[in-house]
Amino acid sequence: MAQQAPFGFKVTQKILALRATYNIVDEATGQQIFTAKRQLFTLTPTLWIEDMNGNEVIRIKSNFFFQNRWKITQGGNLIGEVEFPIFRLCGIKFDVHLAGKQYTASDLLGWSFNAVDPSGNIGFTLDKKIFKIRDTYNVTVYPPLEPLFGLAAALTIDSKFYQGNN
Repeated sequence: MAQQAPFGFKVTQKILALRATYNIVDEATGQQIFTAKRQLFTLTPTLWIEDMNGNEVIRIKSNFFFQNRWKITQGGNLIGEVEFPIFRLCGIKFDVHLAGKQYTASDLLGWSFNAVDPSGNIGFTLDKKIFKIRDTYNVTVYPPLEPLFGLAAALTIDSKFYQGNN
């Protein structure tokens, strides 16, 4: 069931990890609640979110050729998709489909995104911290969107634009 108030995550990439690995903290409690990992040596970038017991709770996988369409699954069921344009001229703009709703997100410089539905309601925000040694960003997810779904979309954005594997 969706949270009644916005839910905040702080996502921090581990520095000395073989693969891209992220610690995900609940901003309200300061407790780590998830870990996200990126698969090594694959033609289709794949990452997943694990709970603190090591159980996979979300999987995110890109298509092969342009890596412009990323599918988000939970328990093998498609829950969403992030679709990036194949070519971009200025700034970053893309569509997010999550739990039956559509959002559009954009940012001229690619550091702060608001995913907004056609009615103007914010689904989630991603605020990437610059001038940090390791990737760090905050994700805020607004009801009725499930917090885990918004987090998955934000990790997709990071994987697409900031991992250097495009």
